[in-house]
Amino acid sequence: MQDALTQISSSYVCLALDGDYVLPAALRIAQQCLRSHSSAVAAQGYALAYAAGDSEVAYHRVGSALLAGDEQGAVARLTRYALAGQQAWRAVMPLATLRAALANLPEQLDCAGARVALSYAILAQGEVASLDQTDVVCEYLPCRLTEFAREERLNHTVRLLREWDAAQHALCTDDDGLLLLNHFVRSSYDHADAPLLFTSAWRSVTAEPERRFEPRQDINLPYYNGELFAQLTALEFLTHAWPAGQAQHRALEGTWVRQRELLQVHPNDTAQSLQLRYWQALALGLFNLQVCQRLAATLTGEEDAASALELGEWLARLEQIPGIELQPRLQATGSGAVLAALEAATPPAEQVERVRAHLSKCRPGQIAFVVLDLGNDDDALQATFDSVLASGLRHFKLVVLKAGKAPAITTARDTLHFVEVSESNWAAHLNQVVRQLPSEWLLLLQAGDQLLASGLLHLSVELAEAPACQAICANEVQRDDAGRLHAVLRPGADLNLLRSQPALMSGHWLLRRQAVLDLGGYSESHPHAFELDLLLRLVETQGVGSLAHLNDYLLIARQSSPAFNDDALKALNRHLSQLGYRPQLRNQEAAGLSIDLRHAATPMVSILVAGEGDLAQLQACLASVVQRTRYPRFEVVVACADDGVVAQQSFAGRVRLLVGAPGASRKALLQLAASAARGEYLVLLSARCQVITPAWIEALLNEAQRPEVGVTGGLLQTVDGSLAHAGYALLAGPQVGSPWRGLSAEASVEARWPLAVRNCAAVSDDCVMVHKELFDQSAGELADGGTDIDLCLMATQAGQMVVFTPHAQLMVQAMVVHDADTVRAVAQRWPNAFTAAPAAAQPLEWLTQVS
Repeated sequence: MQDALTQISSSYVCLALDGDYVLPAALRIAQQCLRSHSSAVAAQGYALAYAAGDSEVAYHRVGSALLAGDEQGAVARLTRYALAGQQAWRAVMPLATLRAALANLPEQLDCAGARVALSYAILAQGEVASLDQTDVVCEYLPCRLTEFAREERLNHTVRLLREWDAAQHALCTDDDGLLLLNHFVRSSYDHADAPLLFTSAWRSVTAEPERRFEPRQDINLPYYNGELFAQLTALEFLTHAWPAGQAQHRALEGTWVRQRELLQVHPNDTAQSLQLRYWQALALGLFNLQVCQRLAATLTGEEDAASALELGEWLARLEQIPGIELQPRLQATGSGAVLAALEAATPPAEQVERVRAHLSKCRPGQIAFVVLDLGNDDDALQATFDSVLASGLRHFKLVVLKAGKAPAITTARDTLHFVEVSESNWAAHLNQVVRQLPSEWLLLLQAGDQLLASGLLHLSVELAEAPACQAICANEVQRDDAGRLHAVLRPGADLNLLRSQPALMSGHWLLRRQAVLDLGGYSESHPHAFELDLLLRLVETQGVGSLAHLNDYLLIARQSSPAFNDDALKALNRHLSQLGYRPQLRNQEAAGLSIDLRHAATPMVSILVAGEGDLAQLQACLASVVQRTRYPRFEVVVACADDGVVAQQSFAGRVRLLVGAPGASRKALLQLAASAARGEYLVLLSARCQVITPAWIEALLNEAQRPEVGVTGGLLQTVDGSLAHAGYALLAGPQVGSPWRGLSAEASVEARWPLAVRNCAAVSDDCVMVHKELFDQSAGELADGGTDIDLCLMATQAGQMVVFTPHAQLMVQAMVVHDADTVRAVAQRWPNAFTAAPAAAQPLEWLTQVS
């Protein structure tokens, strides 16, 4: 910043963040104050924080009013600012004041800490004149760190500032000074304690925004006057018309998606239907210039004159704001990425015609779309109809179970048939429809679900090959309550994911109608999770081999309702009890369902660790195992190439040391440890790992004791909490992919799959559990490189699953990445394993099936 100040010629300066609005009138008053009070080194009023959302702004109090006092000096000034939680770095000051404050600021501070230090340096120079005005409307910036991380950051800031103060100002050197410095840092570091004062919503093109005040206000601060509210109105218009910042974009994301859909023109549209949708789009958000322009172009009748005049005046205001282009902003959001993926998966028009010609010759089995319209929502139902018609599919049946009067009288023989139902009898009517339909395949939809033409054509091509399965799932896009889009990339027909993430996995399966009939139809006992219940019954009778997966997006649907979770728990409890377990189920919100199978046995577990030379690392690993493991029946066997590698620690008698040949590889050391292990199950554990969750062994055993599971891996995270390992994908190339590696804890929750029990091609032997019998059988065939992948593929070859569980969590100092030579060597041993398409594969490869 010092370099930037050399280019400034003005006498006074004021600092602001890029999301702040500095009020010009307040600057002029501060400048006049400084000219008339030569003893003041700065002049400052107050800040009001704003948080912009979807056509609404929330305003938060920043600190409190500065207390008057007769005490003079820097310590008194620091005390007043600490008690008020005000930030002196926002003051208007002579250029010389800022230069002096910046001259010797401490290093190694983050941005927030540096601003605190700057405030301290300004207050240390002299008196700051206090003005009864609002200087700035600043962006509300609450801390996004965890409580632990924030505390660490604050302590670090206090420590550096105290060392700096001792060398520069010597104001806070004693115990009282430390208390003052601690309070000063914590009260002004961020907006952690900034209570909501009022919100301002803009809902009309002809009226001012509506302000709603919270029960508690702070009239000691200069927020409550007509002049400021007039300025806020102007700033709000600019903020809404020119949205900026990640938080505001996320708030607007769902609205932009829905407006985009309402602006699309369908083949059966009329002028009236278009105008109706444009009005709906305007109601979602007034500041979308494209929406306003589209609607204004339709207001041409005499009855529209008043609306046209009002909208024209609003458009004139919007067009004064430069650079209003929302499409790039939408493209930069998560929903924008989903829309781009859907576009990439859509074939060109000439290829679509080629596919349709192909389908007209081979005539795949007919699909019946059964639409549940239990909300009697005609608009949502029309959106579903539009998507079916736009798909170009010609050989289908469409049955609507409608809770309300049907718009037309139809019969079961018609392509479109309406059945009037109620909340109490719709399930019985559904089963009756299934019995009467002539279609071979069945797909259940909710009113408002939108089929995607590309996925539906791809599905039809696959059905033409007469697949030998009973149920097919595809990828889908789910819409949350705010309208945002979330891609659900289903990684195959995964029974573990069906159980742990039923809200993402159980809907919209294409089912062979006869299979539904053979199972006795849909159960009326689980009305909100009836599809999940039927899929689980199908697996119980015909096994996982009856399920298949289509790697394409089939539809856009709403996320499941809260009522789904209760019925899903009941359906899963019945299913797992049927398999002989005594399950304990727990809903973990975004992380899905936690399923404790409560196995009767508590087998002995041997934890095998290879000591590879780093004594401190090995001791930290062993200490974490002994101190943090809750499971009672375990032993630790350490195999080293040097008997001096382990310090003489007893570890409560849990650790046994074996000495191998000098220079032995990790594989050889683990095999040595396994030969002496007494456990029924082995855990291969890297010395780089430390235990995080005390129930980590129970979590591994929960999956490993299932008869169909051969290998179970745990979740590994780095020291900063980001994801290091959540299973491997074996990709063509060959490549060993590490999906989601590097995701933050928050991003892992958003991604869902890293926090769900699921099948994997392979897992890392940094933490892996295997039955001792399987390991002994495989040990002689394991290579020195890629041991973990070899072990997993041997289990798969033996007909057993490889399962990842996020409930066994460990911290790893550094992940070992498989180098290219190792991967090629493994691929030579297992040539058919590395076949999965990499993420960058062309989404339209299925078109090659069409001649």
